[in-house]
Amino acid sequence: MQIRRSGEGESGAAAGGRPGELSVAELTRRVRQTLEGSPELRDLWIRGETSNVRLAASGHLYFTLKDEQAQLRCVYFSFGRPGRRPPEEGMAVLVHGSIRVYEKAGEYQCLCDDIIKAGKGDLAARFEELKARLNAEGLFDSAAKLRPPAVPRCIAVVTSPTTAALQDVLNILRRRAPYLRVLLFPALVQGDGAPAELIAALRRAEAHPDVEAILLVRGGGSIEDLWCFNDEGLARAIHALGKPVISGVGHEIDFTIADFVADLRAPTPSAAAELAAPDSADLRASVQQQQARLAQSAARRLEQAAQQLQRLFDRRLIRDVMGQVQSSAQGVDALSERLLAGAIERTHGAEALRAGLDKAAGGQWYLAFLQRMLGPLGRELEQARRETRLREEDLLRGARLRLDALQRGLQADQRRLSGLDPRAPLKLGFALVWQDGPEGRGLVRDPAQLTPGEALKVQTQGGSFGVRTESEA
Repeated sequence: MQIRRSGEGESGAAAGGRPGELSVAELTRRVRQTLEGSPELRDLWIRGETSNVRLAASGHLYFTLKDEQAQLRCVYFSFGRPGRRPPEEGMAVLVHGSIRVYEKAGEYQCLCDDIIKAGKGDLAARFEELKARLNAEGLFDSAAKLRPPAVPRCIAVVTSPTTAALQDVLNILRRRAPYLRVLLFPALVQGDGAPAELIAALRRAEAHPDVEAILLVRGGGSIEDLWCFNDEGLARAIHALGKPVISGVGHEIDFTIADFVADLRAPTPSAAAELAAPDSADLRASVQQQQARLAQSAARRLEQAAQQLQRLFDRRLIRDVMGQVQSSAQGVDALSERLLAGAIERTHGAEALRAGLDKAAGGQWYLAFLQRMLGPLGRELEQARRETRLREEDLLRGARLRLDALQRGLQADQRRLSGLDPRAPLKLGFALVWQDGPEGRGLVRDPAQLTPGEALKVQTQGGSFGVRTESEA
């Protein structure tokens, strides 16, 4: 095909320009005239599969007609009449029309005047066949899926390094989980060579010793753009991995075979990043709640121990010890009374003798006799009193040892409780700085999380006061 610029002479040079020089508009116009003037490109029936179907408010229908090797943009003006429905995504159709050039976009398209629906297209049928076969083999079984860690320390991202999906994932992870280490394993995410590169990247990520979970992500696109994620080899590789895989491929309405075989499916790459790691603010709040519950539990246990000690001291030790002491004292008193009664009975018969001899001996004989009789009884009484005192001392010593052990346990609980008190550093002169913004209070651990002019609250042992930041950290 020869293309000449209008106004050129036989020499092929335009006035004031190079030979053969054309503007974009002139070239596009020549192409349009050539294509639209060709009889071979009019009155055509074209077979293909529909994609990106869109019915505009004006009633014009826009869609892409495609097969595995090429695609053609189509437009059907005034399609939206009552009773007519646009073709479904992935439906094989026959389109009648002519080829024209849309100059503003610099592309050729088919101007349609008829569409014959012929059922589901080849790609959709292949997708359903592979999905049913892998499901029957158990590759989608939920019982075999791995559970991602609740708080991972390192994750892998498998995607193309030039995609917007990667930037979305990194931005979300930087904001939500600054504690997380992220490793990129690059691979193609579109085209014939993509499945092999994705499989190799997934296996490298699995082999890395620090990786705990793998994100497989890609942005939205047509069924052709996402077709590499419907590869059977990729599906089997994901199922064989020993580390959990979170898929985030396409938009919410997009489903691929990789989504079904992955351990966890997210509707978008951004949602996959949110599922991969919890928000650090939520973690801080959870830790603070756990600390509060632990402190309350320790306080309750300490109070229960103190109450138990008090009950033991008031009701058991003192009562038992005093009861045994009183019982021993009563036994001593009874023994003393029996000894004295026996002595009196033994000496009762000597009263007559004492009366006869009293004048003669002046009572001295009687007193010596009484001392001889009461001597053994007095020694028995003293021995009983010594044994009673020893028993009292043993009981009191055991009570004191038990009481000391309980007091040591109570002091140990008090020390553990003091160590759990988050305000303990304040007694050493330290201070806690809290963010006090609209999103709620949070402890400041890094100056990078502050902004100029932000309101803060400083807590010391004696109280708290408000401050504002003056410059960036």
